[in-house]
Amino acid sequence: MVKAPRLRRTPEEARRVILDATLGLLARSGPDAIGLKDVAREAGVSHALVTHYFGTFDALIEAAFAAHVATTRARTLERVTEIAGGGPADWIELVADQLEDPLYGRLAAWALLSGRVDQQDFFPRRDQGFRKVADAIELRLAFDGQRAGREDIEFGMLLVLSSLMGYTLARRALWAGFGKDSTPARDAWFRERIAALIAAQAKPEAAPASPRRKAAKKSAPRT
Repeated sequence: MVKAPRLRRTPEEARRVILDATLGLLARSGPDAIGLKDVAREAGVSHALVTHYFGTFDALIEAAFAAHVATTRARTLERVTEIAGGGPADWIELVADQLEDPLYGRLAAWALLSGRVDQQDFFPRRDQGFRKVADAIELRLAFDGQRAGREDIEFGMLLVLSSLMGYTLARRALWAGFGKDSTPARDAWFRERIAALIAAQAKPEAAPASPRRKAAKKSAPRT
């Protein structure tokens, strides 16, 4: 029997295969339900290879989390132009849709419960992905002739992210505390109220006209 030739991958390809396998497993169950051997089996590689590229299980889960966040952020940046003029409600729907992914919830819960989120080398500190999104929002508002302070943009993002993260992870328990069930209608109500807070807190002002636009306006003939 002739053995199939061994598939040779670059280090980048091998890491990607392992990360994809990890994310696939995490989409079906949480980090506590899998291990390095499960990932190796899913990826079709040796346990030693997984350890070679990622070292520990926690390092592998964090790398998978970082990969998932990078993909999500790329989709967000692509949609900045599309929803820039739609107001806070559109932004909140975008974030809510992303946080509804069970994969994100499992990874966020792992980061919080393991204490990883408080460590100085946790990937958001290195990556500064929220800053990149804030930069894109600021540029888009300026392009549209609107002016919003950087602190207003960052506060709005913090308010949306912190409230929706907490709500997404614990909404059933939160509503149960009021003697109610979590329902799609109540989810929509919560998002609408957050959007109203954002709209009231940050109302972009018209950006001052450029000298060229001022000159053109001054020289325009009166009718």
